[in-house]
Amino acid sequence: MATTPPWSVKGVDRDARDIAKRAAQASGQTLGIWLAEAIRAFAEAQAVHAAESNSWGEPTAPAPAAAAAAPVDDGRIAEIEERLARLEAALNEHRERSEHALADLARGFVALAEKRSAPPAG
Repeated sequence: MATTPPWSVKGVDRDARDIAKRAAQASGQTLGIWLAEAIRAFAEAQAVHAAESNSWGEPTAPAPAAAAAAPVDDGRIAEIEERLARLEAALNEHRERSEHALADLARGFVALAEKRSAPPAG
């Protein structure tokens, strides 16, 4: 039977090796199998974390596949549509008020500029 030479990873200190050996023994696995599973689990956790967060580590929206798996609730959809319609109406109202306020400010600035540039009366 051919033997595989020991696998060596540079930069792994003695304490980390001992921890890995004890964990492998405690799980009833060989060191190689335990390390392979630990590496896979870590990589999968990192991939899931990366998929669930943006570049600042903040959570993002769920993946489309997860959203597609959720059952469709027509009542909930109607409720969301109504909320969106109310939000859109409120947004339009605020936009119109802002436009009117800005127009009033612009007229005031124009009047002030005209008053300042007018020749003195007298």
